[in-house]
Amino acid sequence: MDVLQKVVYDEQQKVPIARIATKASVKLISSSSSTIQHNNSNNNNNNNSTPTSTEYYESRYVPEAWASDSRGTYGGDLISQGLNAAWQSVLNRSKDVATAASPNDGLNFQPHSLHTYFVKAGSSESVMRWEVIKVSDSRNFANRCVLGYQSHSGVLVVTLQVSFTRDNDVVVKQRQFEQQMAQVVAQGEGEGQEGEKQVKHWPLVFKRNPGPMFYKYRDNLQDLDVRTLYYSNHITRAMPKEFFKHSDNFNLNTTADQELGMFIKVNDDLNGVVVDGSEKEKEKEQRNGTSPSAIELVRRKYLALAYASDSFWASTLMKALGLPVGFSNFKTVSLDHTLYFHDSNFEIGKSTNNNKQKKKTETGSKKEKSNDVTGACAIDLDNDNWIYMETQFVSLGNNRSVAIINFYSLENDGTLIATAVQENYGVFPKQVVDNSRELHAKSNGKSTAPAGVTGGAKL
Repeated sequence: MDVLQKVVYDEQQKVPIARIATKASVKLISSSSSTIQHNNSNNNNNNNSTPTSTEYYESRYVPEAWASDSRGTYGGDLISQGLNAAWQSVLNRSKDVATAASPNDGLNFQPHSLHTYFVKAGSSESVMRWEVIKVSDSRNFANRCVLGYQSHSGVLVVTLQVSFTRDNDVVVKQRQFEQQMAQVVAQGEGEGQEGEKQVKHWPLVFKRNPGPMFYKYRDNLQDLDVRTLYYSNHITRAMPKEFFKHSDNFNLNTTADQELGMFIKVNDDLNGVVVDGSEKEKEKEQRNGTSPSAIELVRRKYLALAYASDSFWASTLMKALGLPVGFSNFKTVSLDHTLYFHDSNFEIGKSTNNNKQKKKTETGSKKEKSNDVTGACAIDLDNDNWIYMETQFVSLGNNRSVAIINFYSLENDGTLIATAVQENYGVFPKQVVDNSRELHAKSNGKSTAPAGVTGGAKL
């Protein structure tokens, strides 16, 4: 933790630090190759074999707890570090993959999905050791199995399965299609059926639209409860103030259909320096002061989104029960986390070098202050890339809740950029259960259900 504080959180930096990418950084320790033998059921004397290889990485910084009183470490830390370890393995794939298109083939790959299981609570006592197994490499996909061990104890803390694809970018895919069509026309094939047969991939896109809270608040973030808290202050959330009140007309039969939305932003300069080690390396990076490449910025965006994908939304489970957020200090434990990256075209973090069209608030002013006296956060739509995070708790039972979380950019009336699915475990205090059941009964004109029965819910 001392190294983390000195290198990452030092407020006297001469240049901005890309903190999330720095926290997620890993170093290659060793690698090994082996062959898996498969017995042929028809002839035991004829064996098939599959070559495989494993790379071993070590995190440069320890994972952190999401709050001072939390059990274990923040899931977003483990997800982003594990994803980065898998990504480093894919970046190196060109040297030993026969289907690699070029020596820098791995640079063209981005993750499209990851599946995480939290096996044990993480610890800040030591850095993580990451074992990355190369499951498969093909022309357009690469799959990695990642095992995360606590280095001081050797305990397996987390597992990830990560799948990467070539050019996870609809803009690039559209450009490739247009180039193929132009080539067909230039070759004299024409745009008829014969020419169209030469084109293998025809682009077609649709996305789910955000719910009504997005349209209600996207230009009025100053009306929300805006706070920077937890997660080492890397994330700010803007939450509707009605989330802090008891729900009207609450119904346990329909609450799973409800969409609970808030806005989040990552307080990190992705154009900053990634410090991959010692204080001496930090000083060297500061002297160089070079901007990251476009490919490197894409990687940092994915790491930042992966880091943020486990934040804040779980607190709205209270609202799904009809109760105010913060009604109870009840906490859940994350069991797993699945994240689908739909596309690379999104912005996240501070835009110090961002040349995109600036978005103004309704009043036309550059900054609007939150009118929440305890939040003390400024709304800056020019330089902060806010993301709309919409949660549906689709199931609650057997002490487990399942949530679907959709992430939208603010541009183009809300573009879906990623989707997470997570299962949490937690035993509700009696006070929470009683208040939720009573609220349901009051809203639906029914008496409170007997003990042990979730009032109004279909069993």
